[in-house]
Amino acid sequence: MTFDFIVAGGGTAGLVIANRLSENPSITVAVVEPGSDVRDDPGVLNVDLAGITYSPTLDWNFKSTVQSQLGNRVIDHHAGKALGGTTVINGMYYIRGDRDNYDAWEHLGNPGWNWNTIFPYFIRSEKFAVPTSAQLGAGMSYVPRYHGEEGLLKTGHPYQVENGSFYESAKETCDTMGFALNRDMNGGETRGFGAYPQTLDRDANVRESAARAYYEPIDDRPNLRLTQGTVKRITFGNSVSGQLVATGVEYTDDKDNLASITARKEVILSAGTYVSPLILEASGIGNPSVLARNDIQTKLDLPGVGEGFQDQNLWVLVFQASTNLTGHVPFAAFATAKDIFGADTDAVAAATKGKLRSWSEAIAERLNGGVSPSALEKRFRVQYDVIFDKEASMAEFEFFSLGDMAGIVFTPTLPFSWGSVHLGATGKTDSPAIDPNFLSIDFDMQTAIKVGRIARKMWSTKPLSEFVGDPVVPTDAVLPENATDAEWTEFLTSSCGPAFHCIGTCAMLPRELGGVVDPTLKVYGTTNVRVVDASVIPHLMSGHPSAAVYALAEKAADMIKKSHSVGRQDFSG
Repeated sequence: MTFDFIVAGGGTAGLVIANRLSENPSITVAVVEPGSDVRDDPGVLNVDLAGITYSPTLDWNFKSTVQSQLGNRVIDHHAGKALGGTTVINGMYYIRGDRDNYDAWEHLGNPGWNWNTIFPYFIRSEKFAVPTSAQLGAGMSYVPRYHGEEGLLKTGHPYQVENGSFYESAKETCDTMGFALNRDMNGGETRGFGAYPQTLDRDANVRESAARAYYEPIDDRPNLRLTQGTVKRITFGNSVSGQLVATGVEYTDDKDNLASITARKEVILSAGTYVSPLILEASGIGNPSVLARNDIQTKLDLPGVGEGFQDQNLWVLVFQASTNLTGHVPFAAFATAKDIFGADTDAVAAATKGKLRSWSEAIAERLNGGVSPSALEKRFRVQYDVIFDKEASMAEFEFFSLGDMAGIVFTPTLPFSWGSVHLGATGKTDSPAIDPNFLSIDFDMQTAIKVGRIARKMWSTKPLSEFVGDPVVPTDAVLPENATDAEWTEFLTSSCGPAFHCIGTCAMLPRELGGVVDPTLKVYGTTNVRVVDASVIPHLMSGHPSAAVYALAEKAADMIKKSHSVGRQDFSG
């Protein structure tokens, strides 16, 4: 079988690409995805289960390597194993992050990638449900110009929002603590307290996955083929001017038979942060020393593959509710360095700047020699500027209620503890060796302690404190209200988990900084292999990545069409 484009992975980005490229009926597109079509699965559709339960049939549930800095723990890493990828199991948050997060992409050496150039693609992708008067009264504020209403991806606020006094109480408490009301967190500045939209079809009251938004409405296009299978490697023909030329992919089908398909134009990897680098490595593209571990011959020396894995950590504080909260509480607060460090901010900034080189050396040692200390230091300096000079948000607090329980998730959003993802001992592309390296840099632990104390204080400050009683997780015996730094460190180390916001393993960066793809998302040293998914994002957002991935993929689709002179759509979609 031969197609113009092969898309490896039917997740968030892959389905956007497949939809947009197949708008032209003369262009043929094949999507190879190991997961099933779960459009009728009630567990996927149920908005009340978002981010709470992970079905073993829909979750890869990857395991990390042993993390010595976390007490030799092995960390679970959830990822969606279905058409639609992780959008079928995630928490459905639609929070783009700060303008400065996106501007950092350009500052890192990617011309044309910044907030102003990406924002139109947020608008293009989104179909926002304007809040009803009842929702507005319950705190679901918004700013019209920040949202699209004609895109394919439905977003909005659930009807079942808690309509009692929670919103006013949380707003008052947060205002008392310095977090003023933010009427819309999706306008490029997240700081403050407010409501956030979700990826849901409000009127149908179901989850809006990438499959529901970008595939199901057009699944009958004759030029779009979905194949259930796991891509094993890219196949290559004769090189042109020293550049590798992809001819297609090999994959195993749902019966574990090896098969292949051919691409006339491009192979596009959209298998996600955990798997896209593995496909490159299995194809002979990566760090020769890493490839040699799996007896893979190096076709292209590209040592940044799999390196620079970044994810946010999260922790949960749960309290006994003094009264049952009925309905959702989709509210969050975001904090800057000044909010977190207060009067010590300047001293912390100076100390941080002085440690960037030593941190770079420590992380480089962990990254298999794939990224140099000097390259990491340049990247860390950009992140430092975002935190301390641009004053973007660097921590998130998410409120939640579960019947007779209420609580908060707190997340430092811009860590310096970076890790890697490579082929594991089996050499299979669905079995990554994930080294997240969480909390290996002292700044990240110090920040987490400060952020945790703020989270605890939110629930002990009136009027929000009137909603809860005793702490349940952790108990006062484990983490008293006046806990010492040592007690906080023990709690944070023993309960640290990922936010599943991972990026960076096929980073869009100059090659000398550890880059894997250029600003057109083409893999260095190839003529027709691109990566389009979260793995190319070089700098974390102070938000949630799904919104960014939708916009990135929309922009990438335009770039691919332009490079092949593909015309405007003829299929409506």
